Amino acid sequence: MPHTTDKRISKELARLLYLGRLQTKGARPTLDPTDRGQLAFQALLFECLMSNHEHPHPLEQPRKSAMASISGYLNAICHQPDHLEIHTNTACRVAGRILPFLHEDHGVCGIPGLRLIDLTCRRVRLTHLPTGARLDLVDAQRWHNMDTARMVFRQETGWHQKDGRSPLWQHNGLTDEEAAHHACWAYTASTPLRSALLMRSMPLWYRFDLSPAWATGHATRPDRLVLDARSDTEHDQVVELLTRSAARIPGATYREKTPCCGTLQLGAGSAQLISSD
Repeated sequence: MPHTTDKRISKELARLLYLGRLQTKGARPTLDPTDRGQLAFQALLFECLMSNHEHPHPLEQPRKSAMASISGYLNAICHQPDHLEIHTNTACRVAGRILPFLHEDHGVCGIPGLRLIDLTCRRVRLTHLPTGARLDLVDAQRWHNMDTARMVFRQETGWHQKDGRSPLWQHNGLTDEEAAHHACWAYTASTPLRSALLMRSMPLWYRFDLSPAWATGHATRPDRLVLDARSDTEHDQVVELLTRSAARIPGATYREKTPCCGTLQLGAGSAQLISSD
């Protein structure tokens, strides 16, 4: 019975991915977008969030963990037909940490090309100019009125205007400094894999209590997702989630090299999944 099967899968996905009541009751949820622009943006967002002290993302702020600390504020990551929703305890704070900022020594920090559409008493609505992707940051609770919402947003993003600066995200178009990072959002063979990993990130942080980091490869070294799992069992649980569970990445395969290292592949894209570096 398809309806019964969909209801069972929906319940299991809610448990695995912390979706709770965010999905339509009894319907089989869709986890991944198909739009190339949305995929490219989500792949970049995944890289930025999968960052830590040992493997800081190039767009991370120097000497800080602005984007690397965002996972601690998240409640769910949810696909919607025309945008990505991230449910969080503090939408304005998360926005302040991913909106682009021009650091005097480091250059662009945050996500180049990300712009504020508007905010409501519960949402910060963002768009990524180069890809046309959409992101809604949804607060767990609604602010009492728009004056309060705007005040909180100003408090959380005020540092972007330090010394009278004009925030990058207030520019209508892409600035030259942001455009120089065009490779960050380019659609590559690994884009669908990185986007799919974003949609399945919550259990990595919460259920398995990991601090994973994405390390972009080069000519002689493949892309890597460094898990730092504490045991072979934990590593296998991550493999189970990504390739065999109800939340598995459709079409993804895993080829084991050692009990704590192997290759995760989706189409033409692949990455090493390792629990030590």
